[in-house]
Amino acid sequence: MLSALVTDRDGGPPPFFRALLTAAGLAVPQTDVALLMVWKREQQRAHAAYATPPRPLPPRLVPQAAAVNERTGG
Repeated sequence: MLSALVTDRDGGPPPFFRALLTAAGLAVPQTDVALLMVWKREQQRAHAAYATPPRPLPPRLVPQAAAVNERTGG
C-alpha cells in the first residue's frame, strides 16, 4: 500500500489512513497506537516491494475486513 508513505505534518499517519484501509477491504485498527503499528508495517511492505533486489514482504498486521466480520458476527 503505497499510500502508507504519505505522512501528516508531524511525520505520522495522515488522518485519512483509516479510510484507505477501509477502501482496501482491510480491518481498521481502533486505537491510534495500533494504527501507527499498521501504518509502519505498510511502509515496510512498500519499501520491500520496491527494493532492488526485491525483499520478501513482511506480513500484514491487519486481516481482510470480511474475515474480522465473520469472526465477530459483524
